[in-house]
Amino acid sequence: MKRLRLIATHVGWAGAVTLLSLLAAWSAIAFLLDSNVRLAIVFAVVAFLLDIADGFLARKLGTTSEFGRLLDSMVDAVNYSMLAALVAERVLLPGVLGFVVGFLILACGILRLVLFTMSGFEEEGNRLYYVGVITPHLTLAVALTYLVTRFVEVPDLVVAATLGAIALAQLSTIRTRKTGVLVFWIPASIATAIGALLWL
Repeated sequence: MKRLRLIATHVGWAGAVTLLSLLAAWSAIAFLLDSNVRLAIVFAVVAFLLDIADGFLARKLGTTSEFGRLLDSMVDAVNYSMLAALVAERVLLPGVLGFVVGFLILACGILRLVLFTMSGFEEEGNRLYYVGVITPHLTLAVALTYLVTRFVEVPDLVVAATLGAIALAQLSTIRTRKTGVLVFWIPASIATAIGALLWL
């Protein structure tokens, strides 16, 4: 019981939202494996929104901690890297090629998350930068690739080369400024979920 109380103390309200985000991502993966891409996208969007909410809640409550950072990073590996890898392997490139690309997405994503957990942002004046393509952007690239291939025939090698290059770029020195433009990403993600329900 003491250990459970200790874990509950570490997790807190923000961590509970992080775990709800994991549940949503796990649901997305389950629907994907059941070939229900529509609901997979909806639950992936829910996971993304909850991932935004947990950090916001932790800052508002003043409960940011090393445990929270590590938990968030571990959950991101499932929410983004695992989910994107499975979409690549099961939907976009079924077969050996997809297996290889999926592994690249997963392995590079996990390595990137570990590096970020260790080093954090790069600072330049009062600006913060991510180093390497971030895992949500790679997942977005996989989702956009899926949408494009629904309407245009794209050779498998082109899809594989594109996603493989973006996967490796997670370990690059490419810098992306942290802008926090949630006023765009939140409505865009909700619109994506609605679009998936209506048109897929």
